[in-house]
Amino acid sequence: MRLSYGVIVLLTVLISCKEDESETTQINGLWLDDFNISEGNSNSTKNLLVRVEGSVAETTTIAYMVKEGKAKFGTDLLPGSGSVTLEPGQSNFQIPVQLIGDEHLEITEAFTVELTVNGNTFTIQPAIVDDDNVEAILSDEDGFYTSAEHPSMQLVWRDEFNGNSLNAEYWSYELGNGCSIGICGWGNNELQTYTNNEANVKVENGNLIITAINNLGSYTSARIKTQNKIKPQFGRIDVRARLPKGQGIWPAIWMLGENITSINWPGCGEIDIMELVGHEPAKSHGTVHFDQGGYKSSTGSTTLSSGDFSEAYHVFSLVWDKNSITWYVDNQAFKSFSHQESEFNLPFFFLMNVAVGGNWPGSPNASTVFPQSMVVDYIRVFQ
Repeated sequence: MRLSYGVIVLLTVLISCKEDESETTQINGLWLDDFNISEGNSNSTKNLLVRVEGSVAETTTIAYMVKEGKAKFGTDLLPGSGSVTLEPGQSNFQIPVQLIGDEHLEITEAFTVELTVNGNTFTIQPAIVDDDNVEAILSDEDGFYTSAEHPSMQLVWRDEFNGNSLNAEYWSYELGNGCSIGICGWGNNELQTYTNNEANVKVENGNLIITAINNLGSYTSARIKTQNKIKPQFGRIDVRARLPKGQGIWPAIWMLGENITSINWPGCGEIDIMELVGHEPAKSHGTVHFDQGGYKSSTGSTTLSSGDFSEAYHVFSLVWDKNSITWYVDNQAFKSFSHQESEFNLPFFFLMNVAVGGNWPGSPNASTVFPQSMVVDYIRVFQ
């Protein structure tokens, strides 16, 4: 179930109606429509919408002052102050915030806005993010974002796969059969050709759907990536997905070092958030590949106690910092990797695909049912 997210700032503001009366008008709280505001790539002024629960009974002046937090003046935003006037019956107002943009994906950084009403001062703490559509999260039905392990992380980027097409600001396609200097199969002897056809990749009903198809022994599928667009460095990554199955089916949600164009694999590093080989549909794998005086890897896996990953959605997670990487399925850790390799301290980009055949899963056989789809509900990055 999708939840509607918002933040209620728990304030009680008492405003005198008339100087000669002791009665007061109670405003139950201030509700921030867009608790997080988007930084963007260039300097801009964004309006923070503050909504009063209820409405004021008489003309009321609210003074505001923008102050630093983790977001700093001169780097992230500019100082600002002023006042707004609410007329009787008015239930919201806007505070302009001057942001300093840049082209890099940054962590969410909070700042402070002080509101003064009739001599009483109250504080709200919005934050600057890199996505126009990000809203603050109260909670999630699965409780992932209020876990004791990572209570301080904030949402910095997400794709909920709403709308009717893949967001081109985030994703691009990799196409073809992976042939390079006479070697095909994407380096793994895979059998599929990747396309951007709607039959193989589409956004529908709030999901990304990547589908592998068998066309009389000629296989097609899709592979998408965020290279040069979204390239996080550290944080928690959550991907909610339902996976395909069957002999020869190989879905993956993974990451490559953004410097792969200058430092070849495995020197760029690879982090596999989730891989599954279709003949073991209840087992999810997490792996890293890297160069340590030659190719090295470290892998782990977890198996569902009942059923398999094609039957329901599960959340595949990664917690990544400068010292270690830990893999989770449904918030249960199953592998940790302590690293000293410099490639894992640099930005990475995301990939998602469904391969057919290859060295690991082997080829499809008569038992394999086509089409097979990986359905992704969302991908979220917290820092």
